[in-house]
Amino acid sequence: MKIMYNAATCNHYGACVEEAPQVFSFKEDGSLLIQTYDVPPDLETKVRDACMMCPTQSVQIEEE
Repeated sequence: MKIMYNAATCNHYGACVEEAPQVFSFKEDGSLLIQTYDVPPDLETKVRDACMMCPTQSVQIEEE
């Protein structure tokens, strides 16, 4: 599983950060930081949930 991110549509609501802080966080300037684009198996459920919670669909997953 890989994370796909569209910075142009992200409004920085933080739903992904709340759901999967092991993968998503905010930089000091408020932009999204994705710690890894290749999701470890033990975090797949959290990342799926985070993607579903994104109100702008800016964070999505691609199955490998």
